[in-house]
Amino acid sequence: MQVRFWGTRGSIAAPGPTTMRYGGNTACVEVRLNDGTLIIFDAGTGIRALGQALLTQPKPIQAYLFLSHAHWDHIQGLPFFIPAYIGGTELTILGPEHDTLTLEEIVTGQMQTPYFPIPMHVMAATIKFVKLGEGQVFTLPNGTTVEAGQVNHPGCTLGYRLTAQGKVLAYTTDNEPFGDALASRHMVRPARHLALVQQADLLIQDAQYTPEEYAPQRIGWGHSTYLHAVQLAQQAHVKRLALFHHDPSHSDEDIDQILAHCREYIAQHHGALECVGAAEGVVLLL
Repeated sequence: MQVRFWGTRGSIAAPGPTTMRYGGNTACVEVRLNDGTLIIFDAGTGIRALGQALLTQPKPIQAYLFLSHAHWDHIQGLPFFIPAYIGGTELTILGPEHDTLTLEEIVTGQMQTPYFPIPMHVMAATIKFVKLGEGQVFTLPNGTTVEAGQVNHPGCTLGYRLTAQGKVLAYTTDNEPFGDALASRHMVRPARHLALVQQADLLIQDAQYTPEEYAPQRIGWGHSTYLHAVQLAQQAHVKRLALFHHDPSHSDEDIDQILAHCREYIAQHHGALECVGAAEGVVLLL
């Protein structure tokens, strides 16, 4: 299994000289299985570059796109995903619905007037929508499974557990630790989140804030600190942790410092957890 990061930033794209190493595009992760199966997590601005790269492959593109939720930074790249405009492309879009809106209505809504000049029906690809919710498991034709689990974030937001070829990838961006301060707002229990990421070979986890940035002003905003991410990974006996959804105000040097704090914390607690910072262009092999 090969994992490539195309977008690692949270909230809003932040390109510029201070974000060149970890990247400025919003969430998009490509997963390639050994048989060539293409799985994509989220369609932030990073999916535009992924689409351009896919145009170089000779065969028609077949992809499974799992959306965590429909906030702008996770869907705004989809209108610029060029393979979707090419006949022969098969795109299955999976994710949660919201209140009375279907997944198809959510995804196509951002391409309606006055938000976008080209409606989604112009896309020549064959596009299929599949609703997912808490505890549902989607099985790909090759037997790969992707389990969905609700995480703590405003609106319906899903994390995913991908199991393929004896390896487990957990993707839980945009989530906040459960605590007394959140008890009245969120109903997802920590045991459920732990089960979703348990013993993952790689956990891609929201680590947007420092502890100082998080409390008290950002409680309830639906994001974790880097310390929350490390503690979750340790409790779940994860092998490798990729800090993800970097805050748009954090420079490359800020993230370097966050990584240093994480590794120091792990060492102090005698952990064997490997911790890396998700960076655009980086490929991890499982």
